[in-house]
Amino acid sequence: MQDRIYRILPYAALAVAAALVVLLGWQKRGLITDLEQAQYQLREARTMPIRGMWMPAFQAPTLEGQQATIGEVQGEGRQVLMMYTTSCPFCLSSIPAWKQIKAATDTMTSIRAAVYGVSLDSVNVTREYIAKHQLPYQTVRFPDEKVAGMYRAGTVPVTLVLDERGRTIYSRTGELKDPAAIDSVMQAIRWRPAPQPADSARPAAPAAPAAPGQAGQQAQPAKAAPAAR
Repeated sequence: MQDRIYRILPYAALAVAAALVVLLGWQKRGLITDLEQAQYQLREARTMPIRGMWMPAFQAPTLEGQQATIGEVQGEGRQVLMMYTTSCPFCLSSIPAWKQIKAATDTMTSIRAAVYGVSLDSVNVTREYIAKHQLPYQTVRFPDEKVAGMYRAGTVPVTLVLDERGRTIYSRTGELKDPAAIDSVMQAIRWRPAPQPADSARPAAPAAPAAPGQAGQQAQPAKAAPAAR
């Protein structure tokens, strides 16, 4: 019996060792996948615009001859930015979707939305591109490379939806073509933050003693300060 066990033992050890090799291989592949995913997310956070980012406001003339302020809206509204180059094939294939978004925002009454193309190429080349493809939205260019970098415009096409203070509500890097993706852009444009509690719903502060000659007058509640950006 012992001789049989001794004969089987090396094979059993080899089987266990083989199983461990397979298990370690799976674990190694899992760790490599996790590492690659973490590296991609880190690279994305450094080089691509992400939801919640604040974009700097800047003024620039449009190629159509009007002055525009990008990254800031007077009152309540949205800005949709389509960043592109004239040689990018994915930018070209995104134009029908961008035109569709522009047409939809032109008919919106619930909220104002301004749509701008943002070209990373020269003025003359961009003008020819606009005319050739009949782009229906105004186009601007970044004033310098620093601002372009702050908008994470290193990879195109990029579709951004900003609120009136320049906060990124929606960001997509890459081709915009799928109907579901177009719907997500429109949902971001229509999105409104949850309303803040009214002052009347807050506990009332103790009333200050009335000044001489003002007895019986009702104190006015203090106006809430705007939320910090």
